[in-house]
Amino acid sequence: MSAPRSDLASFTIKAYCLAKSNLAFILLLLTLVLMVSKSLYNVPVSIMAIIGLTRMIRSPRLVFADPLIRVYSVLFLCLWLPLLISLPDAVNVGHSARTVIPYLRFLFMGIYVLLEKDNILVYSRLTAAVFCVAVFWGVDATIQYIFGTNLFGYPYQPGHITGMFYPDNTIAHVLAALSPLYFESVRIYSKKYRWVWLAILPLLVVILLSGRRAAWIMLAISVAGYLFYLFRHTGIGHSARRNLLLIILAGLATTLVVILTSTPLQDRMAVTAGLFSLDYELTDLATARRLPIWETAVEIFRHNWINGVGPRGFRYVYQQYSSNNNFWHETGTTHPHQLLLEVLVETGVIGFVGLALFAWIFCSFFMVKARASSTVFPWILSIFLVMFPFSTNMAFYGSYWASVIWWFLVVAFVSMKTPADKQAS
Repeated sequence: MSAPRSDLASFTIKAYCLAKSNLAFILLLLTLVLMVSKSLYNVPVSIMAIIGLTRMIRSPRLVFADPLIRVYSVLFLCLWLPLLISLPDAVNVGHSARTVIPYLRFLFMGIYVLLEKDNILVYSRLTAAVFCVAVFWGVDATIQYIFGTNLFGYPYQPGHITGMFYPDNTIAHVLAALSPLYFESVRIYSKKYRWVWLAILPLLVVILLSGRRAAWIMLAISVAGYLFYLFRHTGIGHSARRNLLLIILAGLATTLVVILTSTPLQDRMAVTAGLFSLDYELTDLATARRLPIWETAVEIFRHNWINGVGPRGFRYVYQQYSSNNNFWHETGTTHPHQLLLEVLVETGVIGFVGLALFAWIFCSFFMVKARASSTVFPWILSIFLVMFPFSTNMAFYGSYWASVIWWFLVVAFVSMKTPADKQAS
């Protein structure tokens, strides 16, 4: 009887040691997996932040001796300090404080992950795990569209594909953000398994059927950016030009089939065509009634241009600055649905300067790294997608999208090859 017990104890100890040594890897991946929920992703983020804060308190000199942590911290301060400066005279100090103070978790999360950078499993395993998660999400949502329910029983509503993200269809935004890594993983694995190219199909199907125009734009930028990367950094333009052309044609054919077989998608695209008209009403419909929101945002900024109305304060002053005939005057809206306007309205010119500094430091640092390591470029492109200045998707300062942004940024730092990666490659 003692032998089985000792075997179980030995297995438990080994499992514990394995989990402990790879805790950062597990928590990073778990954060992505839990993005399907409204708030559960905060659990692994908070665990990483608590550990990071503890280590920083214990040995601050050791922590900030790491050059990557110093760069990461400066990038964080570029976005966080304007939030802090806007807090004292925010229109709703309580709500703004609930954004500004918890935002610190992204700094400590990054410190923890970067301290554990060399202990994270070989980088290729991290990207493989992320790719598998993204493929599963895409296949599951495609099943939802074809059969009416996904693998977990979540129903499909016409024009509203959700997959595991039910009842929200943020799956399109997250998959679009992951698409550069998705494409790169397909390219690498297809060298050994040709059929892996088929994995691109559920990605295209889900993003198109979502009806989210912001996700369409993200995907279009991703495709263009990734093609630039292919021809500039991989030499595929000379070695596999024919195969690449076939893949592009297959993608276009898939897109055409999806459009022709989905009435809600056809209707959405017909409305979207109003963007190219000079008619105000058609353009407003094509932007999902965003023109009145943007007009009000400009008016709010004109009167609060220094440090804004405070993070997440847009909703509290919307009716004050909107006209009576404004489409959203009675109900209001939570954010400007445009990244630059959100920054200008809620943190003013100070926030805009911080964002500009963030972009300058980020590009100066990562573009050099991209030339030295090809593993970085897909993540750089993903960060550009989630922080695209003219993005019209979720709130930039909101908990969900902020978590997405900083998750990508942390992994971008991790994507710089560790000694283990160099030995493996």
